[in-house]
Amino acid sequence: MNSMASDEPTTLKPIPNTKGGFLDYVENNPVAAVIQALAIGFAVGMVVRLIEGSRAKEPEIDVKRKPTLDDAKFHLGSLLLPLLWPAWQKAQEGYGKSAGAVRDAVGQVKKANLKKEGKARLKQAEEWAEELAEGLAEVGKKKAKEVEKWVEREAGQLTQAGKKKVEEWVEKEVLPAAESGWKKLRKFLG
Repeated sequence: MNSMASDEPTTLKPIPNTKGGFLDYVENNPVAAVIQALAIGFAVGMVVRLIEGSRAKEPEIDVKRKPTLDDAKFHLGSLLLPLLWPAWQKAQEGYGKSAGAVRDAVGQVKKANLKKEGKARLKQAEEWAEELAEGLAEVGKKKAKEVEKWVEREAGQLTQAGKKKVEEWVEKEVLPAAESGWKKLRKFLG
C-alpha cells in the first residue's frame, strides 16, 4: 500500500522524550513536581536574601545637615584625586631620581679625600698667582728701567732746574705709584 495515496486523516504523534524521563515524572506526579519547584525557589530566594543582607547598606543622604569642612575636603579630594594622581606619581619618580643623585654624590664625597683635594686646588691657585705676579713684576721692572733711561737721555739736555723738576716729579708721581703697585701686588699674594 502506498502511504501517499491514502486519504486518511493524519494524527499528530507525540515527540519521543529526549530528556530522560523528566517530562514523564512531571506528567505522572504533578503535585510533587510543583512542591519541589516551590522548595527550590524558596531556597534560592533565601540565599539571595542572605547575600544582599551581608552587604553594607549605603548611608542615606541627610539633606538637612550642614556639611563640615572635613566633609568638603573629603569630597573635593575624591573628585580631584583621579586628576592629580598622575602628577603625584611623576613627582614621586622625580623625587626618587633626585634623592638617588644626592645619595650618589654623598657617597662620592665620603669616598673622596677632601683635605688632599683641597690642598691640591690651593696649590694650583698659588702657582697661578705666583706666575701672574712674576709676569707683572717683570713688566713693572721693564717700565721702570725705560723711565730711568728716558730720564738719563733727557737729563743731559735739560738744565739744572729741569733736572730738579724731573727728579721731583719722579719722587712725587712715579715712585709712589710704583710703591702702591708693589703693595697691592704683595697684598694680593700675601
